[in-house]
Amino acid sequence: MTAPGGAGTLPFPPKSGAGGIPKILTTLIERLDEYLADPASCLPTLNTANGADRQQRLDRRIACVQLLRAQIKYMDLPSMRVGIPQANGGFLCLTLKFLAKQAGLGLRRAERAMRDLQSAGLVRTWQRCEQDEAGNYRGLAAIRQLPAALFGAFGLGKWLRHERSKAVLRRYRAAAAAAKTERRQRDEAQGSLFLHSLKHRLQQSGRRVNAIPPTSGTVNPELEDQVRRRIGALKLQHPDWDRDACYDQAYRELAPPGARQSPRSR
Repeated sequence: MTAPGGAGTLPFPPKSGAGGIPKILTTLIERLDEYLADPASCLPTLNTANGADRQQRLDRRIACVQLLRAQIKYMDLPSMRVGIPQANGGFLCLTLKFLAKQAGLGLRRAERAMRDLQSAGLVRTWQRCEQDEAGNYRGLAAIRQLPAALFGAFGLGKWLRHERSKAVLRRYRAAAAAAKTERRQRDEAQGSLFLHSLKHRLQQSGRRVNAIPPTSGTVNPELEDQVRRRIGALKLQHPDWDRDACYDQAYRELAPPGARQSPRSR
């Protein structure tokens, strides 16, 4: 992708689809070529960001477009922030140094381009810092957010609303699935611990212990695992039940017909 007037080569947009960024973002990255060709009609606020009446110089336009493309590449659709969502619900903001490297710019040139983008209203920035134990402050990567108007300026406003709705729904579903998996793992762990405790208590009392004694005389591992998980859930639902009551109820619910009687009650 060559800049108008032979002023150099711009970074090629990243691939979309599986393993890449959403198609709407690659489309916007490509559409920014229009600003290089005709800055006054595409993004007039950026064209006059330096406060001069004349058109923005080509090299300055290229720097702004390259830095803007780097931020679009890492834009999170649900929040419109620039960065990487984390599995724990947090958000990793990106430093200007990192974005400059992605854009193929030196840090000083990236700083000037970022000031132009902020002045034009194309990037919203919130500075952050944290205090250490000694009371000293250090800067953190700023929070950066791209406005929906940037997409609207290139005729992508309706598409953006559609893609953001889908992205928010995907995130809610992923969070619900993760919570369900966590609950299941917790129930399984509690059931396993409870069953181990029950075995130990019965062994200490001198009684014979069989986790799930089937009628055939062999242990059914699948049924044993189901009972162990169910015990944990029952204990959460009925904290006043003792171990024997949880065990008997789980076995009554899960044992096959003809073997409904809990082995410990025989």
